[in-house]
Amino acid sequence: MATAPVRPETQADIEDLLRQWRSVMASSRPRWSTADLTFTQLRALSAIARRGSMRVSELADELGIGLAAGSSLADRMVQRRFIVRRNHEADRRIVLLTLAARGSALIERLERGSAEHFAKLIARMTPSERDALATTLRAFVRLSAEHTVHKDASGLVVVRRREKC
Repeated sequence: MATAPVRPETQADIEDLLRQWRSVMASSRPRWSTADLTFTQLRALSAIARRGSMRVSELADELGIGLAAGSSLADRMVQRRFIVRRNHEADRRIVLLTLAARGSALIERLERGSAEHFAKLIARMTPSERDALATTLRAFVRLSAEHTVHKDASGLVVVRRREKC
């Protein structure tokens, strides 16, 4: 499907809105900064929470970091009791990372705070603004689902369109 090029003034408006959005999101930092974790550690917790469990190599791929860095990250998070290592039930050679109670509680608290924050903002929107937001978010989800993003062996970011099922 062909798409129309974005007009330069529209592109500038979008870039300005994205800068403003990043500023708004940065202002919500106090909620997650109380966790005393780096942004990468929070992303790791979120990835493990989303998947339930994962290997260190899968975590490293998800975060776009090397296996050694992923292993070190996991080690630090195990020491701080945010995650635990468990052997796979069917194959004891496979070690999986899962959330510890402390990690689960933190993710739940952050997600609840985020949901409450956005619910307050959405409640203040007009019905047409809420409809526009829903339409826009559906488009982002649809378009994001059509592509995969990963780093290849050389470290380059590769974006590929998924094949239709």
